[in-house]
Amino acid sequence: MQGPDGRREAVTHAAFNERADRVANGLREQGLEEGEKIAVYMQNNVATLETYVGAMKLGVLPVPVNHRFKAEEVGYVLADSDAEALVFDADAADVVDTLHDEATTPDRYFYVGERTPEYANPYADFVASAAGDSVDIVPTRLDEAMLMYTSGTTGDPKGCVLTHDNVLQRVTNGAVGSATEGKRERVDGRSLIVTPLFHIAAVGMFLNGLYLSATTVLMDDFVPQRVMEVLEAEAITGGFFVPMMARALLNAPDFEEYDLSAFETFGIGAAPSGRELKATIRERFGTDLSEAFGQTEMSPTTTTLQPSDVLEKPDSIGRPVLNVMVKVVDPETGKEVERGEIGQVCYKGPTQFAGYYNMPERTEDVIDEDGWFRSGDLVRRDEDGFVYFVGRVDDMIVSGGENVYPAEIEEALHEHEAIDEAAVVGVPDETWGERVKAAVVLGDRADLTAEEVQAYVGSRLADFKKPREILLLDALPRNPTGKVLKADLEEADGEPLDA
Repeated sequence: MQGPDGRREAVTHAAFNERADRVANGLREQGLEEGEKIAVYMQNNVATLETYVGAMKLGVLPVPVNHRFKAEEVGYVLADSDAEALVFDADAADVVDTLHDEATTPDRYFYVGERTPEYANPYADFVASAAGDSVDIVPTRLDEAMLMYTSGTTGDPKGCVLTHDNVLQRVTNGAVGSATEGKRERVDGRSLIVTPLFHIAAVGMFLNGLYLSATTVLMDDFVPQRVMEVLEAEAITGGFFVPMMARALLNAPDFEEYDLSAFETFGIGAAPSGRELKATIRERFGTDLSEAFGQTEMSPTTTTLQPSDVLEKPDSIGRPVLNVMVKVVDPETGKEVERGEIGQVCYKGPTQFAGYYNMPERTEDVIDEDGWFRSGDLVRRDEDGFVYFVGRVDDMIVSGGENVYPAEIEEALHEHEAIDEAAVVGVPDETWGERVKAAVVLGDRADLTAEEVQAYVGSRLADFKKPREILLLDALPRNPTGKVLKADLEEADGEPLDA
C-alpha cells in the first residue's frame, strides 16, 4: 500500500490471509450469516480487501460502495442492498454520520481510523479480537459471492449479483489470456492498482494477483506525478488505467526522467481509447499494451485486444476472452447480423452474473430465453472475429434518416492533437430530427475554435456526421464513477454552427 504522503505499508500473503480469516470469524461472531451483506464504503486500502475476502470466505456478500458517493447515493445503495453491516473510513465519516440512525441503514458499523464514532466499533479491535483460526469456507462455486453496483449513468445503480464461479472464471480467463500470448503469468509480477476498488476491474486485478501469490501495489488516489514515482520506485511490471488516466500520465512533468525499465504491460479499458492514444502509450512507455472491454454483469471482461494484435487492429477492442461467447444481433428483431454490420452485442458464459438484486423483471429484460445477456452496447465484428465498439444502443443518433454512432465521431476528435477529451450526443432538431452535438476539452492549444473542430471532423467523416453544435469545456461532466454524463451535455448550451 502506497499512501499519498509516501507512507508505505507492506503485507505478506500469509498475513493477509490470516487477517481475512479474522474478518470472517469476527463477522460470524457478530451474527452475520451466509447470504447477508456487508457494505464497504472506503478508499483503496488493505482493510477494504481484507473485508472483501473475509466476507466471501464466510458466504457473506461484500457490497462495494463508491467512495465518491454522497449521502443520498450511499443511502440508496445501503437500502437497496439490505446491508446488515458497514465498514467505513475517515473520508466517509461525515456521510455516515448523517445516515447511521435511519431505518434503512445497517445496525452494525466498523470504523477504520482513529477517533471511532460512538455508534461504531473500531475495525482494528474487531479484527484483533476475532479468532485467527482458518475458516472452514462455507460457499460453493455457484453460491453468491459479491453484490457489485453499476455506475448508474442511465438511472439508479443496479446491484449485480456475482457468484464465486463468476469470480474464479474471471481469474482463469486472465491467466489463460496471457498464456495464449506465449507468456506465463509471473509470480514475481508487481501490479499497480490505482483504479478504485469499488469497481469490478480493480477487484479482478487484485484477485488475479492473489491467485498467483504475485505482488499488488495499491494506491488510494490518482495523482499523475505520484503514480509515475511509484511505477519507478516499486519496479511495477503491469498496471491498468482508464484513458483519462493514461493521458494524464503522458502529460506528467519530467515524464522522460522516470526509469520505467521494469514496466512490461500497460492495460487500458473502461472507455474507448483510440488508435492514436494506444500508439502514443506504446511509444513513450515502451511497453506492451492490452485493452479490456466489458461490463459489471460479465465480471467484467468480455473481449481483450492482446499486445500482438494492437498494431494490426488498433481500432478494435479485441476478440472474446476464453469462456465468453459473443453474438451480434439486430436490436429490433434479435436476429444475428452479418459480419461487418452494426448490432447489439450479446454474451453467454460462466462469467455472466446471476441477475440484478431484487430486480427480477429487469433481469428478465436483459437475459433472453436462451440465456444470452443482452448488453446495451453496439458493435461490429470483422471477418477475423475482432470486435469494434460503436456506441451505446441508447446513444445512437438518427439525423436526417442516417444512423450516426457517437463513438466514431469521438474517435476522430481524439485524434486531434489539441483535444484531450471529447464526447458526442444527439439533441432534438426541427429539420434533421436529431443533430450531432460535441463537447471537447482542449489541451495546450486553448485557441482552437468550434469551426476548426467541425472542419476537422468533416475532413475525416461524412458531412452528416459533423457536429452542428459544439461545446468547448474545461472538463466533461462525470458521475462519481468517472463516466461521462451525456444527459448533462444534452442540456448544456453550445456554440451553434451553420452546417
